[in-house]
Parts: sequence; C-alpha cells; structure tokens
Amino acid sequence: MILRTCASRSGSYGWLTVALLAAALAGCATPPKPRELEAYDSLKRTAPLADATKRSPDLVSTADRLGEKAREEWQSNDLDDSRRDALMAHIKLKTALALAEQEKAKARIQQLSSEQAAAEEEYGSLAKDLSAVTEQVNLLTKLGEARRSADADRRRLSEQMSTEQQKAQAEQQRLALQLTTEQKIAAAQLALRTADTVDASKYAKAEYQTATEMFAKAQVEVKGGNLLGAQASAEVAKNNADKATEVAKPQYEQAEQQSQNKIRDEALERDASAIASAQVRRERRGNLQRLVLALPDLFTKRQTSMAPGKDSVLDAVAALINKYPTYPVQVIGHTDNRGKSGELVALSAARAQGVFSALVSRGVEAKRLLVSGLGGDDPIADNRTAAGRTKNNRIEIIFLYH
Repeated sequence: MILRTCASRSGSYGWLTVALLAAALAGCATPPKPRELEAYDSLKRTAPLADATKRSPDLVSTADRLGEKAREEWQSNDLDDSRRDALMAHIKLKTALALAEQEKAKARIQQLSSEQAAAEEEYGSLAKDLSAVTEQVNLLTKLGEARRSADADRRRLSEQMSTEQQKAQAEQQRLALQLTTEQKIAAAQLALRTADTVDASKYAKAEYQTATEMFAKAQVEVKGGNLLGAQASAEVAKNNADKATEVAKPQYEQAEQQSQNKIRDEALERDASAIASAQVRRERRGNLQRLVLALPDLFTKRQTSMAPGKDSVLDAVAALINKYPTYPVQVIGHTDNRGKSGELVALSAARAQGVFSALVSRGVEAKRLLVSGLGGDDPIADNRTAAGRTKNNRIEIIFLYH
C-alpha cells in the first residue's frame, strides 16, 4: 500500500518523490524473523519428532501447518498473525513432545508391571512346590524306619524353599518399589515440561530451579539404587514444577500480551506515518497515550465542506482505522484564533462531523469514533503568521491506548 501511495504521488512531487519512494521500499523489506517463529523452528530442528508424530500426528500436523502459516505471514509482513501462529505451533509441538515422553513412561510402567506379574507367578509356583514337598515329608514321616532321614530332608527342603520364597518376596517388593519410583519420576518430568510451556525458568526462577535440581537428584539416586530417596526427590521436583507453572502462567500471559500490544502500537505508528500530508506525533496524557494524525488543508477558508481532491487522504485514514479495530478514535476539529470563540468552536465541530461522516461512509464503525470541536483553544503553531494559522486549521485523528 505504501509503495502504491508513493508511486501515485511521483508526478507531482518531482525529485522529492524519488527519496520518498526509496524510503518506502526500505520499509517494505521483509522484517527480521519473529522470535516466536525462531523458537518454533529451533524446537522443530532439535526435538525428537518421530515419537511425537507417531503418538500425536494431529498435534504435529497442526503445528507444521501453523508454522508454515506463520512463516508465510512473516514473509507478508503480517507480524502480529505470524507471532500468534508461531506461538500456537510452538505450544502444540511442545505438547506433542510431552505426550510422547508420557507414552514412553507408560510403556516402561507396563514392562515393570509384567515383570511384577512374572515374579508373582514364580512365587505361586514355589508355594506349590513347597506344598508338594511338605506332603512328601509327611509321607516319609509315616515310615518309621526312615523317620530321621525324612525329618532331616523336611528341614532341609523347608529351609531351602523358605529361602526361595523370601527371595521371591524381596524381588516382588523391589519391582513394586521400582515401578512406583518410575511413576513419580515420569510425573515430575511431565510437570517440568508443562512449566517450560509458560517460561517458568524466567518468571518463577526459584521454584523452577528447585524442581530442576531435585529432578536431577532423583535421576542420580535411581542410578545409585536409592529408590526411596529418588521417590522423595521426584515428589519435591513435581510439587515445585507445579508451583512454578502456577506462578509463571499469569506473568507469561501478561508479558506476551504486552509484547503483542507494543508491536501493534509500533505498527500503527508506522502505518500512520505513511499517510500523505499527515503530521504524526505521540503524546501522553495521564495514563493514556495518544497517537495524533494532524490533517491540515482539508477545508478552505471558513468552509465546512471539504476541499476537492481529499478523497485519497480520507481513504487512507479510514483504512488505517479499520486495520486497527481495537483502538478508540477521536475526531477533533481545530481552527486558528481569528473570530469569536463560540463561532470557532461551532466551525471546528461541523468540520469534525464532516470528517466523521466521510469515514463512516468508508466503512468505519460509527461507535468507534468520538467527535468534538475545540475551535482555536489548542494551537500547534503561531497564529500571528499565515503558515501558523494554516497548521492550526486542522482535523486531528487520535488513537487512544495505554
């Protein structure tokens, strides 16, 4: 739009148009890749995607689609949409990876459950064997001539089977303990992955660092065979990771919103500065910031009807207001100080109303516009000179934001 606008004025501005066109072309260059898109591309390059694609093909597919869409929007200078879609792609890919990790943990848990079942089966078999041996010993006892030998055999076999039974029970307990430990570590890992999705390492440093350290400690304790210690460390890690997510989430969402608002405000100012003949300035009044577009020369002398040839300016202003639909907009008329105060206020209000009607006819929602006239009470130039009075006779389009 900037390029077409610049080109359309080239015939009337001469050599100055060449410089303006070069500036416009520079403004149309592809901007730096948004950090959200960089983060998504980096995750996609380094993450193990095979398991995530197998476990959650829809999430990965959606992430790919959103990533491609964000890349196209970046190339098209739609930075707000690009950041939003890249952020959503990043979240969906992270979720798919977390689900894949969870699937692996479930498979391990199932394996340990199978081993526990096998141990229980072996224990049952040993119990049956013990029962059979006991019966045999009883039969031998009935044989008087072999009582001593039978008693000795019974004691020996009983001791042996008791030892085997104790071993089976110990193995069953060990597998149950290992299974519980794996479950707690998997839960802590998932909690940490969830905390990562809201940048908890930045917004909840203490809780996230404690969770990370305790998770690492749990893994070391597992390798060292201290399963009870690993369970305790994993529980502490999960609790701190959950707390980090709770603390970081509102700050993360607020930071993302502020970042998006700042980007949007800067984009508004750039687009406003591209409108021909508009004088753009930024002001702060109390808690509000105002982006002011001063439009001189819309009216001649003391007329309330617009001068000919102003359609392109009004078209550009209407397009700008419609492009940024979340901003309240004021339309304020101003005059120089020549005349009675009441008449000047009425003249400025009538001119502002005329601009309001022109913008509404170009598709701007009427409810977004606040119209007023201030007469000569707010000059921006010296009323003692003709040039100053020309600047003071103006319409101001004001975008309001925090």
